[in-house]
Amino acid sequence: MKRRPFRRPVRAMSRPAPDATLQAALDAERAGDRETAGTLCRRLLEQAPAGPQAPAAHDALARILLGQDMAAAADHALAAWRLTPQDPTRRSNLWQLLTHLGEAGDVARFRGREDCVGLVALGNALRRDGQSLRAERAYRRALDLYPEVSFTLSRLACLCAEQHRLEEADALFLEAAGRHGGRDAVTRTDPAFLQTLREGQHPAGIRATIQEGAGAAARPLVVYACCDAVYARKFLPTMVRSIAEDSGLDCAIALHLVNPDAEAEATVAALAAAHGADRFIVLRETIDLTPLGDNAKTYYACSRFLVLPDLLVRWQRPVLMLDVDLLAIRDLNPLLATSARSDLGMMSHALKRLDIWSLLYADVLHIRPTTGALRFLDLTRRYIRHFLDRGMPVWFLDQAALAAVHLAGFTTEAAPRLTVYPADIHSSTVMVDGDGRYWTDDSAYFYSVRATGGGQHAVHRLKRRAGTTADVKSG
Repeated sequence: MKRRPFRRPVRAMSRPAPDATLQAALDAERAGDRETAGTLCRRLLEQAPAGPQAPAAHDALARILLGQDMAAAADHALAAWRLTPQDPTRRSNLWQLLTHLGEAGDVARFRGREDCVGLVALGNALRRDGQSLRAERAYRRALDLYPEVSFTLSRLACLCAEQHRLEEADALFLEAAGRHGGRDAVTRTDPAFLQTLREGQHPAGIRATIQEGAGAAARPLVVYACCDAVYARKFLPTMVRSIAEDSGLDCAIALHLVNPDAEAEATVAALAAAHGADRFIVLRETIDLTPLGDNAKTYYACSRFLVLPDLLVRWQRPVLMLDVDLLAIRDLNPLLATSARSDLGMMSHALKRLDIWSLLYADVLHIRPTTGALRFLDLTRRYIRHFLDRGMPVWFLDQAALAAVHLAGFTTEAAPRLTVYPADIHSSTVMVDGDGRYWTDDSAYFYSVRATGGGQHAVHRLKRRAGTTADVKSG
């Protein structure tokens, strides 16, 4: 009998453990190898679509796809949220994507899709294309088929607000707030709610000291900015320099410091020495923001609105309130002339009105000392104070307040007169050389990191405007 040759048993090739696959994908993403990261994440999801690593794999794919296909990114964000519906970060990510996807030119692309992302994208695209009735049908179809995805309520609520169906919008915002919180929780559009705020007790402002330079009162305009100590160090030098040297304004400069530290105080002292101490007004506010945690930034954005009505009464002059990370890049007088006969001037962006929170921007406000402006700002303060006092310091509270007051605050009486600045008052591009000299759009009035979607450079790097981007391109 022949003996068979000995053969070692062949082992099946082992697959990498899911944790190792996910880590390899994340390492590849950090290294900039998005293709490998995407391949590994998809492989992991094929192997274990509901495994413990699946939400993080969907997160990574959403990040990878965001710049290529927002709808595909939203598909993965939705999948991650479905696996972990209580996770606040994934909830916020999905809310953001469903809010912003769908351009006017995408109608044909999404028409016929019956999945949740496709229907919301179709609704957004139809709205941007001016087809509001069809947009509403798409949103309602999404709610019928996927009632668990409460974020669609926000889309429908903003559509109703746009059409001044204010009570209906308010009910939808309340329902959305009860299910997923976020910005919907601080958005109210029922005129009765605004009237209740107006009739309530006088809202508290802020507790602050004020130091006014001897020559500040002689200036016909006050430029006012508010920030914390970190932003004071980072942005005030460039912002103040631009106002003093490039804006063409004869103005006092009011700086509102929330919890200033020694470095912030030194920054302000240096600015006063450089540009004339007599024109500076300095407000110092000390407040314990520990209870707000990571939401303290909301208070920094809102504090200026809590004191603005009082400052307008005190100064009895027009006020130009600016975000502190803003630069004046040319003479601002022509811009202010357009709103010289209105109570207020502020910027809007028609293409971003899918969000009520972007109806009116809080970064540039020209306010005249009129009864109409005071009525608007008093109600804005009451609105903000209402939510702060209830422990709801949600980011964008200030712009939710501006939108609500504008839409629903004056439905039974004459509204304050508003001049709406176009979005291109902001420069969309900036080019900077190694010496900090920068070039921007010639037609714009301001450059801002946040208002231009993040920008190519931090504002504190910019030292001196050298010309326009056209000059650079032609050269």
